Amino acid sequence: MGGHGARHYWEHVGLMMLMGGVLLPPFAWLLEMQISYAMVKWACENDRRDLLLLMPLGSLAIVAAAGWMAWSCWTKLRDEGRPEGGRMEDRSYLLALAGLAMAGVFALLILTSLAPRYLLSPCE
Repeated sequence: MGGHGARHYWEHVGLMMLMGGVLLPPFAWLLEMQISYAMVKWACENDRRDLLLLMPLGSLAIVAAAGWMAWSCWTKLRDEGRPEGGRMEDRSYLLALAGLAMAGVFALLILTSLAPRYLLSPCE
């Protein structure tokens, strides 16, 4: 992707995909933790543990979408990124790799939050 077409892509659509790939995973984890925390009292009073088990699925869907965005950018840039850096493509390549790593880490964080929800009731 050389030339003006590449620059136009990475300044508009590509930039949004890169930023989505990097920023959406921590946002999904934060959203899942906040909503689940707010729902615990209601789930205990109404004996609805199943809703607390379903909350991480929505967050995992967001993380999967962010991972797809980062993967898409990485596949477009993997032949253009140079280790010495300095160009827009090199920085974008690094952001795409960071987005892939963040998607994996935050997916694991969300999955590990399922264990106590499965083993304990909301009232404990």
